[in-house]
Amino acid sequence: MPERITSGIDWITATLPDGSQMDNEWVHKCLVCLDSVVDEGYQLEYSGLNGYKGVKAGGCFVGSREDGHMVQFSGRFADKFFDTVMRPDVHISRLDIQTTVKFKTMPKRLAKEAYRDAIKENETLSVSRRRKIYIIVGSDGGDTCYIGSASSAQRGRIYNKEVQSEDIEYVRSWRFEVALRNEEATRLARSLTRERASRTQFCADWCAIWFEKRGVACPWVFDAEIVVLPPEKTRPSDIETKLNWLRHQVKPTVQYLCSVLDKRVILELLGLS
Repeated sequence: MPERITSGIDWITATLPDGSQMDNEWVHKCLVCLDSVVDEGYQLEYSGLNGYKGVKAGGCFVGSREDGHMVQFSGRFADKFFDTVMRPDVHISRLDIQTTVKFKTMPKRLAKEAYRDAIKENETLSVSRRRKIYIIVGSDGGDTCYIGSASSAQRGRIYNKEVQSEDIEYVRSWRFEVALRNEEATRLARSLTRERASRTQFCADWCAIWFEKRGVACPWVFDAEIVVLPPEKTRPSDIETKLNWLRHQVKPTVQYLCSVLDKRVILELLGLS
């Protein structure tokens, strides 16, 4: 039986191209947010990340490079500074949404049961659509169930937050967390900007529906009518694979040849004249 449920944004990584409208002001606002992280006792350090040079503190980073700027906030800072980071032209490369459940009596097998149920649901899918699902079992009870591969655009995990954090705040707690990347992350982040007044409830609903869709029942009440999940990417068909090959490998070569040869020569070589 849940005793307390909290939900929100647990990670955000955003990029903005250099020269965007008021981009330096955006960076300045994010640096002010980073200052408040430092005010809580975290050390400010010069750092580099993915080619961006800047400063970091408490798992958060603000930096720039020739082509743009990058901001990253983690944990409760991601939720706290989400509205500062968001703007219509920003790209969200990663967005984590979490719901943490504190129980009156700590369940010991929650991750194992989630793994079992996710596997069962996975078996109803065609082979090409099946997700990668696995579990890590800790001798200290720190079990973690993963749904989706590390490279997937959507990946969920259910883990023992009490063991993972060793923080008294998370005694008897399990966390349900979903990490989104790029298009899916940007789409959901824009939805969250419209849910400012009820964002906590929206995140809890969104998490529950995401896991329920994958066969895992979540131990809290949610509204299934208000949330639209991002589409799942499935393995491309043979035609899609060939079209992708033409678009990204053949097209550049043909464009170069057209610049140095007559198009009729190229068509004849391809047997298309």
